[in-house]
Amino acid sequence: MKFFLVINTAYFGDTILTDALVRSIKTQFTDSYIVFVANKQFFEVARYMDGVDETWAYDKKGENKGIIGFYKFYKKIKNKYCFDAAFVINGNERGILLARLLRCKRIYADNRGIFNLLVNNGLISYGNKVHVQDRYSALLELYSKRNVEEKKIIYNPPDEANRFVEKLQAEEGIIKLNDIVLISPTSKAKEKDLRLNTCVQLVHNLRQIGKIPAIIGAGEVAKQYVRTLNDVGCEEFLNFVDKTSFSELGALMQKCYALISVDTGTLHFGLALDVPVVAIFYVNTELKLKRWAPKDIYKHRLIADGDFSASNIMKQLIILKEIYG
Repeated sequence: MKFFLVINTAYFGDTILTDALVRSIKTQFTDSYIVFVANKQFFEVARYMDGVDETWAYDKKGENKGIIGFYKFYKKIKNKYCFDAAFVINGNERGILLARLLRCKRIYADNRGIFNLLVNNGLISYGNKVHVQDRYSALLELYSKRNVEEKKIIYNPPDEANRFVEKLQAEEGIIKLNDIVLISPTSKAKEKDLRLNTCVQLVHNLRQIGKIPAIIGAGEVAKQYVRTLNDVGCEEFLNFVDKTSFSELGALMQKCYALISVDTGTLHFGLALDVPVVAIFYVNTELKLKRWAPKDIYKHRLIADGDFSASNIMKQLIILKEIYG
């Protein structure tokens, strides 16, 4: 059996997109064991990604902050496994150092600084690989010397998450979960957020066709967005902000009609759950879309230029469901 270490302590979207690499490892090395080091905040995302055997939470803003925190983490896991290879996403210096201290036999990372001296590859030439998930997967090619086939990212919510959804359905009095259209309107950057008047109209339009709009998200930005909707008289939606864990949200998504999302990690999460997604990219440079927009292998419709109106979002939603059901 081969043991592999995958290190990605970045954000939600980066974490879930790394599953293409994980699944590719499992394809090329069927008898393998994969440990994933994730940002503690997104531990639950990594834990249930397809192909991940074990997850370690790195609390970079708390217990593992700074040099002392880093050493505490290393000391806790230093003798657990002998890794055949480590793949460090985004060339993270802390991840490269951790892999070196763990004596991983081979280390692969895209680092353009001095830490490149600690890895087993030089500067990487990606060729025609532009999309983020393809670039992550390309690290495996450096180790195996074999081409990596395109893989979907897949997330598998646990049974307890499905039980939570059943409880939520009863509490909210929802007859059919498949009538719910989830809306993820906020991101880390305000310019990418769904315009308020568009969301108001979208809620109204969904109600008109018998669907139940539900706002999802986490944190103060998402909560403030909901409060602002209420302030302008928009209240005909379910409010699921900060009401689910990642796995519970995943289980809910799998049972819903569709997801409408701006450019944020939740969008990629929906793709990993095989949910039909209307993806809205207000920031839509050519390079941005090539790197982050959904790949053609997923169920989605992309709105990236011209008409960002609620009526067009509804149109794309209808087309999406006609194509994929």
